[in-house]
Amino acid sequence: MNKILKLSAIALLASSTSLMAQSKSFEGVSLGVTASVIGAEVSGSTSTNTSSANSSSGSVGKVTEIAAIDLSYAFAVGSNGLIAIGANYIPGKAKIGNGAFTDGTNLGSQNEDSTTSTSGSIKDPYTIYVAPTYAISKDAALYFKVGYSHADLSISSSGTERITTSSDKLEGWTYAIGSKTMLTPNTYFGVEASVTDYDNISATLTNGKVVSANPKVAQGTISIGYKF
Repeated sequence: MNKILKLSAIALLASSTSLMAQSKSFEGVSLGVTASVIGAEVSGSTSTNTSSANSSSGSVGKVTEIAAIDLSYAFAVGSNGLIAIGANYIPGKAKIGNGAFTDGTNLGSQNEDSTTSTSGSIKDPYTIYVAPTYAISKDAALYFKVGYSHADLSISSSGTERITTSSDKLEGWTYAIGSKTMLTPNTYFGVEASVTDYDNISATLTNGKVVSANPKVAQGTISIGYKF
């Protein structure tokens, strides 16, 4: 009987130690490099205070590849649970789309439409996030991420009318799910899918027309990194 109790205690201790090791494998500071394929969609519309002009709407998109740097710190909240706090930074500049809006306002006696082409680009986007994580084994973990995203914004135009003033930044929220696999005690490989919903942006044209748009970004990411 005593032997059975001792064996049970040893098995329980080994199980507990193994479970605790699952979260400990992912604890600490991690620095990674990510490669992503991003699909950016900008749905926009125009409006004016003049009754002689028609409103219009449209949607433009762009798919591009980018690289980023990810820095995070994870701490255990149980044998399998962790909370990671981190930041993701994309150096450089990337286009988010091109579009054209047509105004039904008559131009003189020729009854022509006013067409404005617009393009947008973002610079140095970053995301600050929190990622609750669950270790399914000592080498694999799943996580959900929510974060605040920011980027400098540049909007340019060409055509009949030009942009006089416009939004100069993007702000929004990022939601993601992903997994991390430890290849060695210190190196890891990760995959992630995310969506960022930015706040509306707007620009005013020389004819008083206002162009507004709602940028959204879908992203698929792979990463490799080092856990200190």
